[in-house]
Amino acid sequence: EREREREREKGFSLRMDLIGNFFERNSGGKGGSSSNTGLLEPLLVMTTSMLVLAALPVLISWWVMRREKKSVEEKQVKEGGETAENGKRAPSHYGNLTKEKLKQFTGKDTSKPLLVGIKGKIYDVTPGMEFYGPEGPYNLFTGKDASRALAKMSFKPEDLAGGIDDLSQSEKDILYDWEQKFKMKYKYVGDIVD
Repeated sequence: EREREREREKGFSLRMDLIGNFFERNSGGKGGSSSNTGLLEPLLVMTTSMLVLAALPVLISWWVMRREKKSVEEKQVKEGGETAENGKRAPSHYGNLTKEKLKQFTGKDTSKPLLVGIKGKIYDVTPGMEFYGPEGPYNLFTGKDASRALAKMSFKPEDLAGGIDDLSQSEKDILYDWEQKFKMKYKYVGDIVD
């Protein structure tokens, strides 16, 4: 073990010598009068610091999102939901529903869950009862594929039933954001079928 330690120290020492030689060459040597004297080292430190500071928010956001996703998945497994082998949520006992059958899941029948469709996927939004329940502001999205209305951020009846083929790019981006929110927050329970 001591031999390994000496090898590591030699390697570290060699690297430090190489770095020192690099700085000496690029700063005009020790006591040199080059115009670069003393500028390279602070520039390198400043650049490295800026890169670390720029990457920090990205890393923190990634870490927080990863933790949230894991906690949602753990909660679903505890509640009886399971994940498929590919990492996507496996459908629960509701399974695939036609648009007609989906209309039964609006909260009018309290024995049934609240379901919302987005891009052909069905999510159980019952945990968001205050928003999607019969008295909630988003109840009109339940029992249907609400993709167009969510993308347009619209409560108009024609948007509650329309398709998504003619959406603008910004509306598609908004729909994508809604889809990600539903995937993170609510349980996927099946698909809308014809």
